[in-house]
Amino acid sequence: MDLSTLDEHLFKHTEIEQIQLKEKMNINELNLPYALKKVPKIPKEAFFLEGNIFINKQQRFSYTPAHTHDFVEINYMYSGSCTQYINDEKIELKKDHIIVMDKDVVQKIDYIGENDILINILVHENFFSTDILFDSFQSHSIFSEFLLNAIREKTAHNTFLLIDVSENETILSILRNMMVEYFNHKHFKQEVIKHYFSIFSYEISRVLEKRVWGDTKNTIDQKMMEIIRYIDLHYQDISLGSLAKAFQFNKNYLSTKIKQELGKGFFDLLNDKRLSVAKKLLRETDLTIADITYEIGYSDPSYFYKMFKQKYRETPLQYRKKR
Repeated sequence: MDLSTLDEHLFKHTEIEQIQLKEKMNINELNLPYALKKVPKIPKEAFFLEGNIFINKQQRFSYTPAHTHDFVEINYMYSGSCTQYINDEKIELKKDHIIVMDKDVVQKIDYIGENDILINILVHENFFSTDILFDSFQSHSIFSEFLLNAIREKTAHNTFLLIDVSENETILSILRNMMVEYFNHKHFKQEVIKHYFSIFSYEISRVLEKRVWGDTKNTIDQKMMEIIRYIDLHYQDISLGSLAKAFQFNKNYLSTKIKQELGKGFFDLLNDKRLSVAKKLLRETDLTIADITYEIGYSDPSYFYKMFKQKYRETPLQYRKKR
């Protein structure tokens, strides 16, 4: 499939759509317990087996009952229109509109028909760690800060952004290419999509900055951005103590501050960075596992194995064999 056949792929009836069209009823394909709970939570396990970004088409010819989830969801109206309710607020989503929902919002969607193609882009909170914190967050962009809020623990998770990108061909092109990449199931799919998403976040921020220029609400502390950058540069031999000394903070205070601002502790951030570099080395070099262990700042290969498998659900060798 390529861009020329994307329409054909999206407008083709899925098995669920065929049933819903015939039976004129909603198929609860995730088996959510609506009989037990009025607003059930969609389990992460249903979507993120391949990686931290999941893309699919909303099933047509039915409504979608109220539900919630603990991941960020981006809905893109590829064709037609639909009516959504976010925390009971009615949203009319038109062609080339995007709605970005924080985790824990309550969402439901009215009936969508033949020409209404709604694309769901689901993003696991693990994505908002190394790849985002050490990249797009350094730009202080509005969209990146919205995403950062999604991984903070002590904050309200009930917000959304509604964005009209109908006149922004750059963003529309990124979205189309992201869908083609995802649906093709090629090798390194998640890596390519990660980079598409990073560019997407910058472009969305440009749109938002035009809309709310000068609004500095909920911006990340400048000093915290410098700390993130410092970890990025010194991940091989950094410690919480050396980081605190470099920025003249009390170590316990700094540990608490990082957790509050970023939703992850210092050691979680450090491991995220090291393991991200390890994946790159496994893909692009023939270094031994022991050499990679020491290169990224670990002293024990068995500990590296343990941390890698815990985060990526496969061993370093299993990951390397897929390259």
